[in-house]
Amino acid sequence: LVADGDLIASVTTDDGDIAGDLYVLALGSFSPLLARRIGLKLPIYPVKGYSMTLPIAEGAEAPTIGGVDEFNLVAFARLGNRLRLTGTADFAGYATTHQPEHFAVMLKSARELFPRAADFDRPDYWACLRPMTPDGPPILGLARHRNLYLNTGQGHMGWTMACGSSRIVADMIDGRLPDIDVRGLTMDRFAA
Repeated sequence: LVADGDLIASVTTDDGDIAGDLYVLALGSFSPLLARRIGLKLPIYPVKGYSMTLPIAEGAEAPTIGGVDEFNLVAFARLGNRLRLTGTADFAGYATTHQPEHFAVMLKSARELFPRAADFDRPDYWACLRPMTPDGPPILGLARHRNLYLNTGQGHMGWTMACGSSRIVADMIDGRLPDIDVRGLTMDRFAA
């Protein structure tokens, strides 16, 4: 980001500078790294989350709607012919490394809840970064620059909140009153 007073003048990319009238910063866990370059401190922290995807076999008894195993804190959702499970979080900076033992509770939960749902011998493991704010809600709306809006910090609810957060920011940009009260969702809540 290239700032010029209280405006963003352009975004520098590998292909050169791109100028615009308005900018939206929506980089999840990486938002604070870019914002820092223009002196904007975003209280967003990367929290490593773990996910596992299992192939669903033909005729398997997999769930058709998503849910949460509250006892083990494991969420699950069917994605076509795959079963996705997520759970666990670590404060590990920007590291996304993982080991099979990080997924033991998820695998155990899946086997107990859906014993005939998937091929449990072929898990696909991965870890991601969830952009968490100290108080939980995302940061939406105008930043301190007059043409920079924020849509970031959705944490573990990123995909769930994506469309609603985008609608709120689009309404703000267009001068419309968002459908929900945005108090507690803007940078104002972090003002000292």
